[in-house]
Amino acid sequence: MVSPMSASYVCADCDHPFVVSEPDNDPRCPKCARTEAVEPADDSALQSDIWRQWLFVFAILFIAGIAYVVVQ
Repeated sequence: MVSPMSASYVCADCDHPFVVSEPDNDPRCPKCARTEAVEPADDSALQSDIWRQWLFVFAILFIAGIAYVVVQ
């Protein structure tokens, strides 16, 4: 279980999520050891699902548009 003093981060370089028990000014990724690519994790799964749904809709519309241009 995560303690109240822990903070969750994600490395933007290797996409590795991790939890730091003692958050400091410069957390280090345990997988790639980078510090400049570490960002606080967004705990909102709903937000990422909404972006995936819109990306899917735009991809379908884009493919349909290309198919329409090729057929015409």
